Order: sequence, then structure tokens, then C-alpha cells
Amino acid sequence: MTRSKARQTKKALVPWLFLLPAVVFLATFLLYPLLSALRISFSEYNFVYSEKPVFNGLTNYIELFQDRHFMISLKNTAYYTVVFFPLFILLALFLALLLNSKIRGINAFQAAILLPIVVPLSLAGVMFTWIFSQDFGILNHILANVLHLPHLQRFWLGDVETAMNALIAVGLWKYTGFGIILFLAGLKAIPVELYEAAKVDGVNGWQNLIYITLPNLKGSFSLVGIWGIIQAIKVYDQVVVMTNGGPGTATSVLYLYAWKNAFTFFNMGKGQAIAFFTAVLAIVISIVFQVLLRPEKG
Repeated sequence: MTRSKARQTKKALVPWLFLLPAVVFLATFLLYPLLSALRISFSEYNFVYSEKPVFNGLTNYIELFQDRHFMISLKNTAYYTVVFFPLFILLALFLALLLNSKIRGINAFQAAILLPIVVPLSLAGVMFTWIFSQDFGILNHILANVLHLPHLQRFWLGDVETAMNALIAVGLWKYTGFGIILFLAGLKAIPVELYEAAKVDGVNGWQNLIYITLPNLKGSFSLVGIWGIIQAIKVYDQVVVMTNGGPGTATSVLYLYAWKNAFTFFNMGKGQAIAFFTAVLAIVISIVFQVLLRPEKG
């Protein structure tokens, strides 16, 4: 009996032994840095001059809302999210429906639509910086010489009115492909029998979309929406590469301001406080979005 129990115990421990390297790796390179950064966010710490962080409670978080630059960055991030999110959802859904249709030759466009997924965002930022260039950008060239609309030419990344919208365009170009994949997975999971039964009842394409397709994509909407919200709130890469927060503070966003506080002003405590505030904001909005899309009971 004792030998049997020992054998069972050893058998139960085997899976945990296989998991141990991953647990150690995550604890060392994820959990410990995360907890250390959280501790610093409640401290005053200039890592150039200070020997160690000095605990100051909620001071960093309270001072955020007294910081004009932080409030501007929060407003810019909110604008980016509010504009990017619905466009991302609608564009991904439309293209997914298009790719899932039986239109002849549509498969030839799959590579072009999904290619941006594999392009690093920093590289995309460099590419679009050239596209949006005032003097030799292809966008201004097309407006002036192809469409004959020279009055629409802009210094796209240097104009307060267009800089953030240009960054949103880059985000849409980069991330829409991933949304398409998630929506396509949801579309493939919808039973074909539903459409066949609807066809027998004389239901048209628009009614199929409203009463069959969209209700059955609620899970996909949840995944795509949460992912899109997170990508919008943590926008950083294209901002750094293309505008670095300019012109002025027109494209300054939360993560960029967090980085500047930590590594330009050497105020690591405030930088970590901004980063954690941004992360909590993304989590809260994602939870609210998920609750709103929760299936109705009964």
C-alpha cells in the first residue's frame, strides 16, 4: 500500500517537474521584474543619483493628475483608442467577410492583406515616414501628380491636425490582419447548416449577416476587441519612430511619456507609475468590453 502511494505521488510530480523550468524562467524574467517595477512606482528613485528607491506611497500616482504633460498624453491616447478601435473592428470584419466569400479571385489578395502582420512595427514606421514625407513622400506625389489635388498636400507628420491620424493609419495597416485571422476563425466555426436552413426560408444575404453571422461571432468580437483595445492603449513603437511625440505634444502618448520620465528625466518612480496606470487602464477597459459582450443567459 505504501509503495503504491509512493508510486502515485511520484507520478503526480512528473508533470510539475516538466513545468518547473518554465515556472523558474517566468518567475525570474517576468514576475520578479514586474514586482520590482511595482515597488519602484511607489518610490522616489533617480537611478543615476539615488543609491536605492525611497518609498513615498501614492505620491507618484497623485502627482500624475497634476502633471499637464501627463494629461495631454492621456488625452492623446484616448483619441488614438477611440478612433483606432472602431475602424480596426469594422475593417477587420469587412475584410474577413470578403475573404470568406466565394468571390472569384479573392484568395489572391490574402497575402497582401495579411503581409503586414509579419512586418516589424518599427520597420513599418520607417516605411510610412517616407510615405508621409512632405518633400518626397509618395502620398503627396499621388495627390499632386496623379489625382491633381495639390491643395491636399500636407506635412503629414509635422502638422498638429494630421500627425495622430497618420499614426492611426499605420496602426490599422499593421494590426488589421491579425483581426482578420480571428474573425475568419469565427466565420469558419459557424455551422453551414444554419445558412442552408436560412436559404430554404428565403433569407437574403443581409439578413444572414444580421441574424446568423454577427450573433455567432460574439466570441470573436470579444477576442478581437480586447486585443485591439490593448494595442491602442499601449501604442508606442510607431510614435517613437515617426514623431517622437511631436509636433510639440500632439502625438505624445502614455507609454512614450513613461519612457521619457524613466530614461530621459531619470525619474524612474514616475515612469513606472505611468506604465502601471496605463496597464491597469487597459485591463479595466478590456474587462468592461468583455462584460458587455457576455452572452445573455436563458
